[in-house]
Order: sequence, then C-alpha cells, then structure tokens
Amino acid sequence: MAYYFDMDGVLANFHKAFALNKAVALSREGMANLEPFTDNVATVKALIAAGEQVYILTKAANEASKAGKVDWLARYIVEVDAEHFICIVGHGKKVDYIREAGVLVDDDPKNIRPWVKAGYQAIFVETKGQAVVVEL
Repeated sequence: MAYYFDMDGVLANFHKAFALNKAVALSREGMANLEPFTDNVATVKALIAAGEQVYILTKAANEASKAGKVDWLARYIVEVDAEHFICIVGHGKKVDYIREAGVLVDDDPKNIRPWVKAGYQAIFVETKGQAVVVEL
C-alpha cells in the first residue's frame, strides 16, 4: 500500500506563513522556508525507511510555489525523489493523480471526500500539523 502526504498543513506550516504574508508564502523562498511539522516529517521518513511507497501529493498556486516545495523537500525530506513528488499546479483533483492504491493524508476535506468516494482510504488531519501515527 502507498501513502500520499499533502504538504501544506500536514508536513509544513503553510497556514501560519500565509496568515503573516500571502505573497511571501506563495513565493519560492516563502515555500522553501516553511516551518516543518517535525512529527509528520518523521512519520514520512520512518515509512520510507520501512520500505513503504510514500508520495508527496500537493498543490501549488504557481510554478514558483512548486519550486519552493521542491526546495523544502530537499531540505527536510531528502528521501523523496522526483518520481515520488506529485505537484498539481493550479486546479485539479488529487484523486486523479493516484499512481497506486493507497492512503491519502490531508487536511482538506475537499481532497479527502473524492479520494474515499473512489474507494481508497484517507487520514484527515483535522488540526493543522496534527501528528499522524501510522503503524509499521
């Protein structure tokens, strides 16, 4: 089974940065310097170390935001390669980008609902940065 982790609100504290300065938060530099949610970053690293398929499945407002997300991953989760990074620039449904059956870990019900409706499992991160526990 694969795991698909959202970045904003699950792995990185985008909402805090967005509340402080929207333009900076959406820039490459702003995205690259988001505060990590260390418990969830550790969960991703543990899953990868255990041999699980882990994808980062995220959305970006523009190409600069996408580049910042790549920079952030290179800093905090170097174990994620380009093949396991899926970034939707602009509009699109995450469920349309699934590569293999798996669990979506996301903080947005608009992403969770279609995922579950398609027959897959999901973990809803109700509180931004809430620790995600996955049994290995």
